[in-house]
Amino acid sequence: MKSRVFLFAPGSDLKKAEKALGSAADLVILDLEDAVAPSEKERARLNVVELVRAHREREVLVRVNALSTPWALQDLLAVVPEKPYGIVLPKAESASDVARVSWVIDQLLGEMQGKINGTVGAPAVGDVGLVIYPLIETAAGVANADSIALASSRVKQLIFGALDYSLDLGIAYDSESEALTYARNRLIGASAQAKLPGPIDTVYPSVKDEEGLRRDSVKGKALGFKGKLVIHPGQINVVQNVFSPSEAELEDAKAIVQVYQKAQAEGIGAVQWKGKMLDEPVLKRAQQILSEFAGE
Repeated sequence: MKSRVFLFAPGSDLKKAEKALGSAADLVILDLEDAVAPSEKERARLNVVELVRAHREREVLVRVNALSTPWALQDLLAVVPEKPYGIVLPKAESASDVARVSWVIDQLLGEMQGKINGTVGAPAVGDVGLVIYPLIETAAGVANADSIALASSRVKQLIFGALDYSLDLGIAYDSESEALTYARNRLIGASAQAKLPGPIDTVYPSVKDEEGLRRDSVKGKALGFKGKLVIHPGQINVVQNVFSPSEAELEDAKAIVQVYQKAQAEGIGAVQWKGKMLDEPVLKRAQQILSEFAGE
């Protein structure tokens, strides 16, 4: 799993969207929600459809509007048939929110497949394909993170939205707030319980504060996040560097696996490496690192 940097681009601005799609971001989120004014929603939707068609080589996500808005269903009806990599569902507050979106995806993909097979309307049974990233950014969403993570086989990863979460709590956004640490821990625990990869952390809104972004990224990684949302191409390198393993980390992981496996083959129950006692949790963490970043 190498998806570390998720770059937002407004669907209403073709120039910015094309720049994002040509960037080094691991995934690009074409946005139909917060970055698009109500008067621009329809035009942005048409833009996004064309962008997804034109960039099949890219893992493109589309952030649709929240289910509580009048635009959400139209977003899904327009975008899902184009089969982007996935849908980002904002303001995900319950398992039923995710299940509803998953059901719509099933129906749309099933209808497409049915037309091919001559069985119009057949659901896309067993066809996971298009994935869902629930964006958890309210107190209700944080409270229901466990059930949201388990709501559908289409759920790929959870994403944390700290700015809207802070607003929902009635506090000013502060990247160091303990309120954010609580929410982050809830998403990390929910992801682990659901056997999902670690979640994606919130944006850092100060685009020119490179050191602040680095600190925020390091904190998120230490907690268990596997990547971060960014809002400007200039933030990509910092986040990629933080969430990528160093050469030393990869070499240590390889050495731990080799030493442990050799000891097991020789019937040695306890073995030390660089002054550390190697046991099953240490081995499994080394294997996780190698699995997450295989081929890098």
